[in-house]
Amino acid sequence: MMKSVLIVLFVACLGLPSYGREPDGFSGIWCLDEEESDYRDLQEPEARTDTIIDRGERITDVIVATARGRVQHLTLELPTDGRVVTLPERTVLGTSTLRTVAARREGPVLVVTHGVRAGDTARVVVTRWALSADRARLVMTVLSEDGRRVVGVLVFGRVVPSR
Repeated sequence: MMKSVLIVLFVACLGLPSYGREPDGFSGIWCLDEEESDYRDLQEPEARTDTIIDRGERITDVIVATARGRVQHLTLELPTDGRVVTLPERTVLGTSTLRTVAARREGPVLVVTHGVRAGDTARVVVTRWALSADRARLVMTVLSEDGRRVVGVLVFGRVVPSR
């Protein structure tokens, strides 16, 4: 009898919602913290919100950014195994046209490599995504093509849904 009760309790617990549980990976709604960010060589957006769904082997990043008074909407589907994805022509973020993207995990960090074109100049931009220890901040460190120089740091705060 006791064994049956324990089994029923265990099965009931499996059905409980994940209320209060930490979100998986980078999943969440992230709002750019303009004051915490260090733009250095980057164009400073007026606003940016990323809605990220991290499924482990694939990340979807829905970006809504405002730059120079223009709102831009961009959705990136990123396999996290390092495969290069060619983006549609005229995929623009800020003042750059994104040509390709590849993402790979290095432990808790996601390394995203973009092939971009700004005017007549084609280059590679490497961005390292990392969560703060309390998972309240997402830091995207933008590096030079060789990965040796920090070009800018975007800091995002997690948007906590109101209840």
